[in-house]
Amino acid sequence: MAEHILQDGVFPIVGWAGPGGEMIREDVMTGMATAGFTVSHSNAGGGLDDVKRALDIAAAAGIRLLLVHPAYHVGDDYELTAERRTRITELVKAIQDHPGLYGYHLRDEPRFHVLPRLAEVADFIRDMDTYHLIYINHFPPIRGFGAPTVEWFWREYIRLCQPTMLSYDHYPVQVGTAAEIERDAALPHVFPSGKIVVKPDFFEALDLLRNLSNYHGIPFWAFTCAVRHGAYPAPEEGHLRFQLFNDLAYGARGLQYFTYAHDQAMVRPDGSTTETWELARRINREIHTLAPVLRELTNVGTYHHGPLWSGTRALPGGGEPLSVVVEGDPATVGFFRREDGQRFILVSNANPCDWARLTLKINVDQEKLYWVDPKDGVTRELWPVNPRAQLVTLAPGEGRLFQLGGEGQGKNF
Repeated sequence: MAEHILQDGVFPIVGWAGPGGEMIREDVMTGMATAGFTVSHSNAGGGLDDVKRALDIAAAAGIRLLLVHPAYHVGDDYELTAERRTRITELVKAIQDHPGLYGYHLRDEPRFHVLPRLAEVADFIRDMDTYHLIYINHFPPIRGFGAPTVEWFWREYIRLCQPTMLSYDHYPVQVGTAAEIERDAALPHVFPSGKIVVKPDFFEALDLLRNLSNYHGIPFWAFTCAVRHGAYPAPEEGHLRFQLFNDLAYGARGLQYFTYAHDQAMVRPDGSTTETWELARRINREIHTLAPVLRELTNVGTYHHGPLWSGTRALPGGGEPLSVVVEGDPATVGFFRREDGQRFILVSNANPCDWARLTLKINVDQEKLYWVDPKDGVTRELWPVNPRAQLVTLAPGEGRLFQLGGEGQGKNF
């Protein structure tokens, strides 16, 4: 058995605001697993019998719960009193060996002054249960939220709370006004064909977490917005892929959908599913196929081809060790390394609305460019085979994983 749940070999895909209470039932949880979700962020209720019932149903369906519970929910005025210590101890001791448990959700989007309280509760639970995840999700890393700077916030969070993963939410795809689209149409984060504006700090936030993750050796998780609300549109497949595959190109080791059951985003109270559920099922199937490769890789740099957004870096012009040049439409290119030295790139269409046509050119003699097929995870030679220049078309937001050199396992056709 792994020492920590993040080492258990299952790629975490989280349905945030997942089924809760009486909605945690066999048909709903089985449907969640069918759509490729492995973790449900769920409130099962305050009673121990309710929690155990929910964990039993989730485990039978192949889902684990990221459990929301009032005993350890750290509000702004929370104090870890003797009564709360007793309640938390009873709960943890009763469920810590349950196969349906993924972790304990302490707080969503805390401000800076709450971090010491979160650290106290995290340490208290961790003293009893070192295996399951202590989960805290944060505001987008675009300002300090009570700390002098955003870097100060995150460094203090890591120092105080000693997390085993980092998580933040940032929902970048919004409907633009006609005036905004007309005024800013030439900017790289504006997509007139879909009347969509992407928040220009989307990549900057990802890069900060990529750097913190690499420096501290802590994996990070990121989100996609999967529910219509405010200025956020009902998600199209390209919107979801754009967020998820750019998350992966920056090295994310877990993905989260906001939301699953809340506001009928993917499942209705009667258990029927929505069009967004079907989109997620299709995308998640691909991600799980690529996951055995992705889990072995370490991000060593992420670059951009095309107009640069805030906080992005241009793809170098080729040569070792970055041996790939991209020509054509804008793309995000994440470079990865496996322990044996094998190199990979994850190329993502930087447009959530339109197709991209790219040519990938490899600059190292005697090497081929292989495609990791999302249908079955097999590393295949591209067709027509030209190891030094490959034409690639990407659907809106689509990402593809390529191996640079080494050996393949078969041909594409």
